[in-house]
Parts: sequence; C-alpha cells; structure tokens
Amino acid sequence: DFKDWKTLYLMHDKLYLVIESPDGAMEACIHLEDNDVVGIKDKATGEDIYDGNLRLAKKILKR
Repeated sequence: DFKDWKTLYLMHDKLYLVIESPDGAMEACIHLEDNDVVGIKDKATGEDIYDGNLRLAKKILKR
C-alpha cells in the first residue's frame, strides 16, 4: 500500500511513477498503465527490497 508515499517524478513518457516512502527511507517505481510495482529500493543501503523488473528499476531509480 503506497497511499501515504509522495510523488518524486514521472519517467519514460509518464508511464512510470517514482515515489518515496513517508519516512524517506525507500523509493518505489510503479508502471502506471499496468499498475505494477517495478522495483522498491532501500535508499540508505541501495539494496533492492523488491525487483519485479530489476534492469528497468535500476535505470529508473538511478542506481
């Protein structure tokens, strides 16, 4: 549930939304047409918490 997460930016012709957790500890990328989570990253460690599409998530989340 990403209800309280804040929008950071849109990517790739506004198909992907990058959001940040309320505490600022994580970023997630969501494909807007499919409503699928592409990836979730722990910002402090850089570790992938979820990698639905790791290659795309790395590109979008600027790792």
